[in-house]
Amino acid sequence: MTGIEATLYSPELPTRGASCRLNFEGSILHIDGIELLDESGYAPSKATEAIEIPVHEIVVSTGGFHDDMLFLGWLYHNIQYSVVISDQQAQLTLADTAPTELALKLNRGRGELRYHQKKWNAVLASLGVFAVAILFAWWQSDSITAWLATKVSQRTEERIGNAMLTQLQSSSELTQQGLAVDTVKEIGDRLTQGSRYHYQWYVQTSSDVNAFAIPGGIVVVNSALIEKASTAEELAAVLAHEVQHVEYRHTLHQMIHSAGWAAVLAITLGDVSAITGIFAHQLGNLRHSRKLEGDADAEGLKALAEAHIPLDGMLSFMKFLQTEDDETDGTPIALLKTHPATSERVANIERLIGTMACDCQPLTLDWPAVHASLEK
Repeated sequence: MTGIEATLYSPELPTRGASCRLNFEGSILHIDGIELLDESGYAPSKATEAIEIPVHEIVVSTGGFHDDMLFLGWLYHNIQYSVVISDQQAQLTLADTAPTELALKLNRGRGELRYHQKKWNAVLASLGVFAVAILFAWWQSDSITAWLATKVSQRTEERIGNAMLTQLQSSSELTQQGLAVDTVKEIGDRLTQGSRYHYQWYVQTSSDVNAFAIPGGIVVVNSALIEKASTAEELAAVLAHEVQHVEYRHTLHQMIHSAGWAAVLAITLGDVSAITGIFAHQLGNLRHSRKLEGDADAEGLKALAEAHIPLDGMLSFMKFLQTEDDETDGTPIALLKTHPATSERVANIERLIGTMACDCQPLTLDWPAVHASLEK
């Protein structure tokens, strides 16, 4: 049996329709080979006799879930009948063999199908590009946020930092006076000579052993950290590390990374209040990535060497924190929550110190007096 394969639908047939074949004889469409389709799609039995329809009664339309089907419809006693051709080659053969009157309609229908197919291809391609972009953004999120951080102007960064400082001052006990702050400033100024930032140094009265950097050149050291540092060189090591978070905009990077596009939009629009409101009270808990911590260690050691301050303070304080943390009741030291002293990190610091030359001299500071000033 020859002819174009299609599926016939009518009120007399099951919802799955019936398989059939189409042929033209002059201006008449012959539908024969009609067989009912079962649930599996097979045609186990005959359904009806052949059908003949004048082509001028046929209406051509398109549709289907993927907009890839051609419909031939007609009315018989006010009841709608139709055949569906889904195969593209069958659609082409139908148009080529149809009488001119119907061929024009079929070709218009096939043109609509091509348009819809291009539309769906464009949609799928756009979704594919979008999905790839999302995956790339997730895979390279650190690199992207680091790049975005570099595009923030220094003026905007300093506005963010000062706004965060203002909020922090309203809820914390910060000071810029006293021997401890003077000591932090003296060491910090040595570490930041030639910096593009105008640094501000603060000591926060707190029992948490911690220190953190605020964008724009603000460094806060908790009083408990100064008390735990056995030498001024250990304090210098902490300051050198935090300074790198400022110089390389690590804190800004982490803020953008954590807040996502909301932070990007806020910074782009110059709305510093939006981002400072999110992070002002979380500064001491912002955790940098392992890479950023490693970068801050390496650059911090270079800063110590350039300031002629002994390098081993970073290693000794890190080891002290590890030991101290092991002896606590399970509550981790605040600094270690944001700056984990992993064995890998400690080993890397030790390795870097072994490769660096330093014309260093111990700091000539009255360290016991600094501790005593905190007790007061």
